[in-house]
This record gives sequence, C-alpha cells and structure tokens, in this order.
Amino acid sequence: MTKSALRATLLAATLLAGGAHAAEEPVPVVTVRTAPLARQAVNVTVGGYGTLTPDSDALVNVSFQRAGQVARVLVRPGQPVAKGAPLVDLATDPTAAAGYAKARSALTFATGELARARALRDQHLATNSQVAAAEQAERDARSALEAEQRLGTDHTTETLAAPFDGYVDSIPVALGDRIQPGAPVVRLGRGAGVRVVAGVDPAEVTTVKVGQPVVVTPLVGAGTPLTGTVAGIAGMLNPATRWVDVTVILQAGGGVLPGTPARIAVTTDRHDGYVVPRQAVLTDEDGAYLFQLAGAKALRVNVETGVEGPAGTEVSGGTLDPKLPVIILGNYGLEDGAAVKVEAAR
Repeated sequence: MTKSALRATLLAATLLAGGAHAAEEPVPVVTVRTAPLARQAVNVTVGGYGTLTPDSDALVNVSFQRAGQVARVLVRPGQPVAKGAPLVDLATDPTAAAGYAKARSALTFATGELARARALRDQHLATNSQVAAAEQAERDARSALEAEQRLGTDHTTETLAAPFDGYVDSIPVALGDRIQPGAPVVRLGRGAGVRVVAGVDPAEVTTVKVGQPVVVTPLVGAGTPLTGTVAGIAGMLNPATRWVDVTVILQAGGGVLPGTPARIAVTTDRHDGYVVPRQAVLTDEDGAYLFQLAGAKALRVNVETGVEGPAGTEVSGGTLDPKLPVIILGNYGLEDGAAVKVEAAR
C-alpha cells in the first residue's frame, strides 16, 4: 500500500470515529416546574386612591340645653372618645342662674300664699275658689322650678359627656365663649361612620356602578382590608386631580381614623377563566405565549392575557389544553418542542 493510500485510509477512519462520537452525544434536557391549568373565579377590578373621611350621616352635634360660658375644653379634634367621656365644662350663665333663683323664689312665695289661703278658708275669710287658685299658682311655680332644674341652671357648672363611642370631628367653640341653649359644642363621629372619596381614571370609571362591592386597603397602619360599596359617582372631573371622584361607604370603620389614605378596588365584573402564575407568561415579537408540558416536550401556546390579580394572570387561547400542565419555572429560553423533565418533588 502506498503512503497516499495509507493516509486516505487513516483519514476515513478518523472521520467515521468522530461521527460515531457525535451520534452518541445526549440531547440537552431542561428541568422545569409545572402547575395544573385550572379555571377559577376572576374578579375584574377598577382601582383608585383617596382618603377616609367622616360620613356626614354619622356625625352628631352635641350641645348643652342651657345658656352658659365654656369653662374648659377637655378633648381635641381627631381624639377617640368612649361613651360617657367628659368633653366640655360649662359655667352657668348669670342670666340662667337668675332664672333659677327667680323660679325658686316664686315657688316659695306660691307655697306661702297657698298656706295663707287655706288658713283664711278655715276662718271662713276665703272661698274655695280662692284656695283653688292658690293651689294652681303653687303647681305652676313648682313646674317652672323643675324645668329650670332639668336645664341644669341649679348647678354652677355642668360637664358635657359623649353619648356614644366615637371620635371628635370638630369643636366649634373655644374657651370663654358664651353659648345659647342647643348651640353645637362638639361634633362627634361614630366609629363605623367612615367613607372613602377616591379618584378613578376617567377611562375606567364608565364600568363603575352604584352598589358594586369594594375592597378598601388603608395605606397607613396595619393596612387590614375593609369592605364597602359604591355609594356615588361624580358627574365631572375633580378640578384638582383631573380624575373622577367615587364615594364608597364602608360597612365597618375597622378602627381606622378619618384622614387615612387608602387604595380602593371596585369589582366591576366576575367570571371564570384560566389563571396562571405571572412568570409562566412570556412575550416576544409575536405576542404573549406560554409552554405546556406535552409528554416530555415543551409545547408553545400563544395566548391572550386578561386580568392581573393576586393569583396570577388570566390567559385565554384556542389551543390551550386544560389536560396539560403549564410550565411555570425553567420556561425562559425554551423552544417549541424542546426536551424537558419535571423537577423532583421537594
């Protein structure tokens, strides 16, 4: 055999050996994690931001029933108060005190006149009608004195107490003010009488209707979500925010004070749909897609995305197969038909 023939034989053997090694190289397999594709309830929500404010229907003006001068103010606006807590001390107005003294003197005089009339009748110097008139005058004087006592004019000072548990909304009086009977002294709000006025994007507010359920999340404090309903929708843009004001009445105040900023989520629609974890959905120039596990291979499925919620992203598409699990981890960089294996359970 010539040298050139020998070289050709060796080259052919080397190429055949290399081809055999190449054929023996394993196909790459990607480890993935999957989740079942299941239908669940989907809430379509419209969000907004606002502030908790007192509900006007839950505000009560507390007042004295007599004239007087404010001697002490014992609370401040925004302060929580319990039923029976002292709010304001009132010093009796001199005119009101004089009215009580006058009523007491009138009763003393009427009582004396009644006793004199009865004594004269016993001496046959007065008639029964005169005694009856004296009795009526005594009753009238006694009633007038009792009325003054009910007004509290028999006391030099009186303390106004909270009629229920709540908070102080405002105090329209100041130390030293002279007030008239029935004039508002303290404005109290009930603990559950809270509403939210929130701004909503004008492009989304058309789906918001009165009566729809709302979840309100305070942005200060524990942030425990509260429930309520839509009570009103403004018919114009708020000139300050350029958004539409939506009023929400809370079913319970939850101990949250007015003035707390909050986020609202109005449920405008409910339906069933496929929801997958957010990381399961990928996008490229062709749009959104995900991978399902078909045997031991990744199957690309083009989808349309819907509502984003705490549970994940709503997806839909004619080629989605509810019998095949969705690849939720290890999907980035996969290609349609790629070999995969599901990671072992931990």
